[in-house]
Amino acid sequence: MEGMTGPIYRRIASSLEADIAAGRIKEGDKLPSERVMAEKHGISRMTARQALQHLAARGILVTRTGQGTFVSQPAIEQKLATLTGFTEEMERLGRRPSSIVVASGPGDADRLCAAALDLPIRGVVHRLMRVRLADGQPVAMETTEVRADVAPGLLEMADFAHESLYDILRKHYRVEPTSAEQSLKAALAPPAVARTLELADAAPVLELTRRTFDSNGAAFEFVRSVYRGDAYVMKVDLSIQSEAAQ
Repeated sequence: MEGMTGPIYRRIASSLEADIAAGRIKEGDKLPSERVMAEKHGISRMTARQALQHLAARGILVTRTGQGTFVSQPAIEQKLATLTGFTEEMERLGRRPSSIVVASGPGDADRLCAAALDLPIRGVVHRLMRVRLADGQPVAMETTEVRADVAPGLLEMADFAHESLYDILRKHYRVEPTSAEQSLKAALAPPAVARTLELADAAPVLELTRRTFDSNGAAFEFVRSVYRGDAYVMKVDLSIQSEAAQ
């Protein structure tokens, strides 16, 4: 760090950033603990913590509760103008998708779900709750509800820890996801969500709801998801309407 100026923690951070840029420390690598960094550089643990927090705030590092600090992987870029399932989207990006099934079975639609799927309150749905992983790391919590009358026996058709729900709907029920209405808002992770997604309490997350329609224009799926705020970039292509350009 010879010739570098500024606060010590920034010098340490700049040195780490240079090692990452040069490939000496790679994406996904775990960094030494604050104690080890402090001993190596002859600094306090507080200074080491400041250096790591400085890079984490810039998205270069990510802290996973109970595991340590890692070099961030590129954010997952989800195109909001394209309707794809999680599995298809991860494969498009060259990431390895998988899921942990938290709960699976029939359930009664709550008021929000019933309105979305044109069901009576307590109408029956297939409910599938999953933690979504990219390259083995949790990036989202997702609750999917599908009208039970559209796909009888759906949840017994496949292992949804590894298979795509949309693939099963297409192959076995001739249900083709064609369009969707989607909303997105920023939020802070409550403790249970933070633990599941390996985030600090009250870390920023993205909450998404989606109502999906088949080729006949009928709503068959309602999805409520929470995404890691540091793992996702939502992208949409915009164009200027001719009237607006005048």
